Amino acid sequence: MNRRIAYVTGRFPPMRTSGTYRVEAVMRYLVSYGFDPEVVTLPNDWMSFQARRDHDGDEVPAIQPEARSDNLVRYLSTVRYVNWAQREIMVPDLLAFWARSAAGVAAVELPEVELVYGTAPPFGAMVASHGLAKRLEVPLVQEIRDPPSFDRALRSRSAVFRKRMIGFERKYLTGADHVITVTPRTRQRLLNLHRDLDPGRVHVVTNGYPDIKVDPSLSDRDPEKFTITYVGTFQGSVKARESSLFTPATLLPAIARLPEGKVELRIVGRATTRQRNAIHELDSNHTLNFTGVVPREQALAEIAAADIAVILADDDDWWIGRKAFEYLRYAHTILAIVPPGDTTDLLAAHSRVDLVPLDGLLELPGILRNRYDQWASGDWQRGPVPLDIQTDESCVSGIARVLKIALGSAST
Repeated sequence: MNRRIAYVTGRFPPMRTSGTYRVEAVMRYLVSYGFDPEVVTLPNDWMSFQARRDHDGDEVPAIQPEARSDNLVRYLSTVRYVNWAQREIMVPDLLAFWARSAAGVAAVELPEVELVYGTAPPFGAMVASHGLAKRLEVPLVQEIRDPPSFDRALRSRSAVFRKRMIGFERKYLTGADHVITVTPRTRQRLLNLHRDLDPGRVHVVTNGYPDIKVDPSLSDRDPEKFTITYVGTFQGSVKARESSLFTPATLLPAIARLPEGKVELRIVGRATTRQRNAIHELDSNHTLNFTGVVPREQALAEIAAADIAVILADDDDWWIGRKAFEYLRYAHTILAIVPPGDTTDLLAAHSRVDLVPLDGLLELPGILRNRYDQWASGDWQRGPVPLDIQTDESCVSGIARVLKIALGSAST
């Protein structure tokens, strides 16, 4: 008989973000590992507020606790200066308002559960899962993928805010029975920062890739052109993204040295008119093709159809995680411009990857020319899928193992 647990997450369908995919994988496979999750997530209005874009408000198969004050909090967050004050006061995000009330409401609405499993970000979900486990007097497993102490936008705040932020993180991690994070370096950094964390209770469960059949023909790329594809958005904060040059502009000087009319740079994802205009000014060979936002299956198809799929990261605290696994599964060849880290180590082990350090951009023209020449000569065969990368199912098996450890510890 499966064991019932509460699954607290701020990323749940119909919200559509990269964080939703791991949640969907957990929901898909956790039952087969002996667990029946009861989901506690944001109300639709909070989902829409978090997504900051059109949200269809479909029915959600989950408990969505909401307090009477939530409408007021959401409204105040849209008021100039009041919004700023809230962000300065809250550690680390506005959803902490929702989380404190949500724990009490969910504790009443939930059927009996044996454990609370919480995921973050958003970081307010840490507050909700901690409060719910405390009220129900059951073990807590806290998964944290991007710790607030690693977040560039949060780290850029005042020294007082940073101190409070680290205190927030320490409180909710040390308050959990077990902690799951996604890379060995992340685990070690958390242990170094929070000396009270028990190393035996901090586990690493990496991301995986969706083991689904992807159809490259969904892409409308021109097969007569050498196709370089970037799937994603900008780095940094939302405000920085709006005013910055679109990240794939890094590739344009090297692309300009390839034969004119024979290369296409496809950009899959959201881009404002301002961002498009900025990158078009640098596109001397007229290679750009913006697809806009597409469904996930098509995004994976774009990766599979590309001659080169591009991974970009510009900060040593920003791990790419899931994207690297998806690219290793579906991409023909990967061009990764990334800082040192766990993802870099993973990619460096595979022959289909051209790895470029942030201080090595002068190497780009030679790398792209070499790959273009291979493509032009027909020497362009897709390599085998690496055997040492995880699927979503094997990722969830690791999560299930930690849940069983926590329940075993609680019963002894």
